[in-house]
Amino acid sequence: MVIERNRWLRRLLVVQPVVSWSVACLLWAAGGGVGLAVAVVLLWAGTLLCIAGIVVPLRNETRRC
Repeated sequence: MVIERNRWLRRLLVVQPVVSWSVACLLWAAGGGVGLAVAVVLLWAGTLLCIAGIVVPLRNETRRC
């Protein structure tokens, strides 16, 4: 599988959610409308990045039948 071969992708899929969730929780705890909006955008962007990090390499892999 592509994820096992690409070490950088595996690290990105592990590190990125940890960082984005930590920053989003800090922004959320700080309060305020802008902080909440940035936290929500950060979480959505992190989710899309994780999904793209899994799906894109799988689609680019050559099909073996």
